[in-house]
Amino acid sequence: MANPQVEQSQVLPEYGPVTKADLRKAAWRHNLTLQWSWNYERMQALGYMWSILPILQRISKTKEELIANMQRHMVFYNTNPAVGSPIIFGATCALEEKGQGEVGDSLKIALMGPFAGIGDTIQAILLRPMVAVLAASLAMDGSMAGPLIMFIFGLCWFALKFPQFYWGYNQGVNLVTTVAGGALEKITEGATIMGLVVVGGFIPSIMASVTTPIKFVKQVTVDGQLTEKVVELQPALDSILPYMIPLLIVGFAYWLVKKRHQSPIKVLLWLTILAFVCSYLGIL
Repeated sequence: MANPQVEQSQVLPEYGPVTKADLRKAAWRHNLTLQWSWNYERMQALGYMWSILPILQRISKTKEELIANMQRHMVFYNTNPAVGSPIIFGATCALEEKGQGEVGDSLKIALMGPFAGIGDTIQAILLRPMVAVLAASLAMDGSMAGPLIMFIFGLCWFALKFPQFYWGYNQGVNLVTTVAGGALEKITEGATIMGLVVVGGFIPSIMASVTTPIKFVKQVTVDGQLTEKVVELQPALDSILPYMIPLLIVGFAYWLVKKRHQSPIKVLLWLTILAFVCSYLGIL
């Protein structure tokens, strides 16, 4: 017959109900350290396991059970760390607390891909370039607001991780249904439209210095005397369409991407060649 005292001594001291403090600790670990141990083999897996460890220590009765639970979270994991991963992590914590860890593992695998695409689109492709364009525009004018905006932008991204975590925690297994319902796709589409409008509006201010120095000399008769009149091309273009040259350059880049299916690196190379040639010929 087993000795109850021996069995009781094997119970981990942390074993017990998950508290709000445990959730806060897990959220802070995830939002701060998820990518500190990023590696090419399992990417964010080690950071994920370290983040959820306070929850695992509560739900694991013995050391062996804790080790097994830790090993479950050491499988490959990779998604956007700012948009998506806090939601997945919050839902996984809720499922672990309810004793449905295997369901949480399946949820991680099912959602890390979709959230990676959505998060990368919103953060890296849309909002970050949009804010960077605004900050660069202010910095080019000598304003300290430029770097300050980028710093505040980073703080805002960090702060937004916490409501994502608690939303995912409250959703739990229903998170899959929410994602499948298309709610996040609508957010992505709205952010895309807003980003394109804002970035497009900054084109004139950023590329305002791109002008042409081309001049034409024309002989005219004034009061019976033959004189030379200098006609500048840039004011003539501005009278037709302000910032025509910057818009044409952006249109050329868009044509290369959409119609010629050129990669961003090749587009930058073409624009660099165009800049050198036009500068050498005195066109721009």
